[in-house]
Amino acid sequence: MITVIEIAGEATYPAGGERLTDLKKINYLFGHNGCGKTTISRAVNDAASRAGFTVTWANGRTLEALVYNRDFAEHNFGEQMPGIFTLGEESTQAAADITRLSQEIEALDRQLAGLRVQLQGDDGNSGRQGELAAARTALEHACWKSQQDHKDKFEAAFTGHRGGRAAFCDKVLREAAVEGVDLKTLEELTAQAETVFQLAAPVEASISAISFDRLAAFDGAAILARQVVGRDDVVVAELIHRLGNSDWVKQGVGYLDAAAGKCPFCQQPTPPDLTGDLNEFFDEHYLRDVEEIAGLKRDYAAAVDTVCARIDAMLSAPSRFIDTSILEEHYTALKAVLALNQSRIDAKQREPSNVVELEPTSTLSAVISAMMTAANEAAERYNETIRDLGNAKRALIAEVWRFVVEERRTDLDTFTTATTGIQRTITGLQTSIIDKAARRTEKDRERRQIEESITSVRPTVDNINRILASFGFSNFNLEVAGERNDMYRIVRLDGTDAARTLSEGERSFITFLYFYHRLAGSTSSTNTTAERIVVFDDPVSSLDADVLFIVSALIRKVISDTSDDRGNIKQVFVLTHNIYFHKEVSYDRRRPLTGVRAFETFWIVRKRDNVSSLHRYEQNPVKTSYELLWEEVRNPNRANLTIQNTMRRIVENYLIVLGGLKQDEVVAKFEGRDSQICASLFSWINDGSHSAHDDIYIAIDENAVEGYLRVFEQVFEKTGQGAHFRMMMRVADDDGDATPAENAMAAAPTEQFAE
Repeated sequence: MITVIEIAGEATYPAGGERLTDLKKINYLFGHNGCGKTTISRAVNDAASRAGFTVTWANGRTLEALVYNRDFAEHNFGEQMPGIFTLGEESTQAAADITRLSQEIEALDRQLAGLRVQLQGDDGNSGRQGELAAARTALEHACWKSQQDHKDKFEAAFTGHRGGRAAFCDKVLREAAVEGVDLKTLEELTAQAETVFQLAAPVEASISAISFDRLAAFDGAAILARQVVGRDDVVVAELIHRLGNSDWVKQGVGYLDAAAGKCPFCQQPTPPDLTGDLNEFFDEHYLRDVEEIAGLKRDYAAAVDTVCARIDAMLSAPSRFIDTSILEEHYTALKAVLALNQSRIDAKQREPSNVVELEPTSTLSAVISAMMTAANEAAERYNETIRDLGNAKRALIAEVWRFVVEERRTDLDTFTTATTGIQRTITGLQTSIIDKAARRTEKDRERRQIEESITSVRPTVDNINRILASFGFSNFNLEVAGERNDMYRIVRLDGTDAARTLSEGERSFITFLYFYHRLAGSTSSTNTTAERIVVFDDPVSSLDADVLFIVSALIRKVISDTSDDRGNIKQVFVLTHNIYFHKEVSYDRRRPLTGVRAFETFWIVRKRDNVSSLHRYEQNPVKTSYELLWEEVRNPNRANLTIQNTMRRIVENYLIVLGGLKQDEVVAKFEGRDSQICASLFSWINDGSHSAHDDIYIAIDENAVEGYLRVFEQVFEKTGQGAHFRMMMRVADDDGDATPAENAMAAAPTEQFAE
């Protein structure tokens, strides 16, 4: 499940970025056309497609994302659409096995997520590995303190290890394992350093010889020059040799048993003795040759790794007597030849019947060896001149490091004690992760095999055609197409193609139905039960009201199943600009009057000055227009110029249209001066709401507004609707609570988006 989506510098989003955080199973996003909703759906669909997209998954576990937006419609709607494989109903046992395996895989995923949290923590930087890193960091700081304290006196001893805390700490750990070095006091070491480090020059270390003999031994390997094929005296040998496809046949033997009596190559029934003939053809001699090729591959790779590691080490700490640029040039050429040879060995392993020849490495290796020999000879001549002073310096350097080790002894012991247990736990966690991951892979393989045997594209065609017919779309339908009957095409009743002649509404509806059925299936014969997240991005554009209703109902079913943990959909995003559709899909009678359910979030996507922004709400922000009218009346900073129209719409909607009252009947309920004010209120309302005022010449008196608002309240009291007035004005009854009648009277004739 996605927990965070961040978009920075893409489309109309600011470079600083906007974030959707703490996302839940169900997430509603409302915003007008062009405000940036589709950009969000594209981030979910392919976070790697743009540098400004960042998507964070719970426990680092990525799920398949299915996104319905205009990109989906453009990519999938055409003369032919990929078929959707779903599980057939004819194999109850197979379906049960798939359910069982899916549950076991889900359980393993939860266990793996738990193990990874223990190992890496929720953020990937804590857990046991974080504890190990923290212990290492503490030791690095402690060791670095010794370097800071003694760098002026022992600069020559620390040379080569002062590049950073990590390198210095590594040296201390290595020296801690060295035995036989005398421990001297700081005063003794300081006195010796003043003499030895001033006079002594560093001895140049010789380069250890690198043996290229193992690589040269492979150049003439007999197995590479031999065609590895099966026996000639079995029934199928002649056919295989004549076709020259023994390697292809060998690859298919592994599928023969799983093919349930069918040939994995032609899908025809297999002769009863085919398996025996193939096994005889690929006899023990053939298998030994194949194993010899595999062994040669391993040995060659090991030899390559050994040589490259030695040369890399030599380049990382080069001798002063070797030209590293020339060495790197020859090394690059050698690696190219080694890579070419490894690819040829790989080809031989894939197709043992081929003859391959390795490129010789002797010329390049001889050049590198000669450079090393020349460098060592020069180093030896140099060292002869400084050997005596060098011995004294080496001894002093070793004694300085011994002093540092003992100075940090407590820190080293603490580190060893703490990390031994942590490392043991990490090893155990890593072993468990490898084991469970292997078990998951095996169970997923089993599930895929079962799915391949019972999946079909036909049920989706029947379901979509049934829905089309039920809503009066009788002039076109889907049918199975393609060379392997794994595609769909839209046809008229006479069988002609209809994809290019559909109306926009028809095209939108059938595209949505295709996507909806994709949620429960797959465009391949496997992966039909994979866990997924789904995004609906404005799915009701160009749809009639009755079709919009069925689309809303289908999406509500997905939302209900997801919130109740039914099915394979684990998270839903609904993005729309259509108020009616938003109210339909987000309706939940169990949602509290204020607030949201624990599994849902509500967002508004806004765009001002061509910059998109994301805003989270603690309740559904899409309200009725009737409620918005009352909000205007409640607002102490109401606009005097528009309050007339607001009051008129409230009276007309609630008292006149819904209540069936007449203006004269309302006025008759008042006496004396109040009757005159009520009559003038209706007159003012009707005049003020239907005429154009020019505020240069006319100013509404604040006292007049307050007087009419007082009478406006009395209109509701006199007509027996005082409870409704108090509820809408947020005025409590004597007991402090709204009455049941008040809660039942929040009629909403029309709907509108509340900014």
